Amino acid sequence: MANIPQASDSGDASTLPALGLRWAALRGMLGSPLIDADDQRELRRELLQELKSVEQSMSRVSARSGLELSTKIDVLAQALRELTFPDGRNALDLLESIRGDVTSLVPRNAEKSTHLSRGPVLQRPAEGGPASGPAPSTGSGA
Repeated sequence: MANIPQASDSGDASTLPALGLRWAALRGMLGSPLIDADDQRELRRELLQELKSVEQSMSRVSARSGLELSTKIDVLAQALRELTFPDGRNALDLLESIRGDVTSLVPRNAEKSTHLSRGPVLQRPAEGGPASGPAPSTGSGA
């Protein structure tokens, strides 16, 4: 039997970046054609069990940035891809849209030091409103 280190073996293993890396490593191992061999069946079972454990741990940790939130969305999207149900594509499209919204709201260069918070609201033209772009903000007004 393989010795798979548990996520709790290291001090910072409960952070989303650490869990995300562990999840990606497990997905990579499970994606290998070698893991599908009959003599690797027990290792595959252990890897799947650890993958579910990492996913559950991720659900208990709050995202502190847009990147961490996107990590959680990626994990959920992968889980939905593996489910077989007719309406799955709509859920994946919604998640992809949410990920795009998150990345557009959180600037890339601020990602390392900024927590996800409500920043300036971008004005979008209303569907029935004028076709011109949003009015530039002058910074005045309350």
